[in-house]
Amino acid sequence: MTTQQNYKHPNLKEQWGLSEDPNGSDHVVTSKGHRLTRTMTAGGHEVDSSQPGFPIYHRRIANPFPLVTIATGAYLLMLGLILVGHRGIRNPAILMALGLPLGMVGNFAACMFSFAEGSTFLATTAGTLAGLIGGSSLLFLPWTGIQATYILGGTSQAAGLEEYYKAAAMVYFISLIPIFLIFLASMRTSGPTSGAALMIVIALGCLGGGYIKGEANQTILKAAGAFFIATGVSLFYAATSVMLAEEGLKILPVFPLPRIE
Repeated sequence: MTTQQNYKHPNLKEQWGLSEDPNGSDHVVTSKGHRLTRTMTAGGHEVDSSQPGFPIYHRRIANPFPLVTIATGAYLLMLGLILVGHRGIRNPAILMALGLPLGMVGNFAACMFSFAEGSTFLATTAGTLAGLIGGSSLLFLPWTGIQATYILGGTSQAAGLEEYYKAAAMVYFISLIPIFLIFLASMRTSGPTSGAALMIVIALGCLGGGYIKGEANQTILKAAGAFFIATGVSLFYAATSVMLAEEGLKILPVFPLPRIE
């Protein structure tokens, strides 16, 4: 493997984003010592970086990562608050307000553009999250008939509710598997992203364990809610750090995980 002559291998602190990138100047387009703020893409479209806060009008795909983390983080934060019983709210039906438009549609849109961008990891992650969040939201839509099938189809309402809880627990346990695979593939992304994937795995395990006996175990469900709240905060941080970095504001470190060659 050959290395460019001017390339400086960053140390661990620089890889984590805690120090200045030693190769940062390589990403700045200059001409005769002057930094260029306007140039043209290969298709002849203008690229203007003189005012970073303004949108750049030319044909390119924006980074879908912040949308994935915001859509997922908002849903999981709301789910966590409901599981811990914040302000006495325990009815999860309100999750549809975030799960269907933002968690499902938002992640699905990010998935499509991640495929076009060529990011296999982000496309897989966004598509998986869109399906899992959308599917869990459908449990609370009356016209799907999912809850009614169990509750009204059992020998009694109590027996039907018990079977519904057990079925929901199986869904959460199975959902844990693709998220765990995403966690394994996130080892070279960033600290908040990989950490959030791991916390989702733990939270889904607790969520399934809270319903697997056919009744709601509030202690285990509160533990799941705490992990979901921490996950939501971590994902919000990841989205904010990436958006600020793309606008040239290096306020929050992205915490990229070390890449050992």
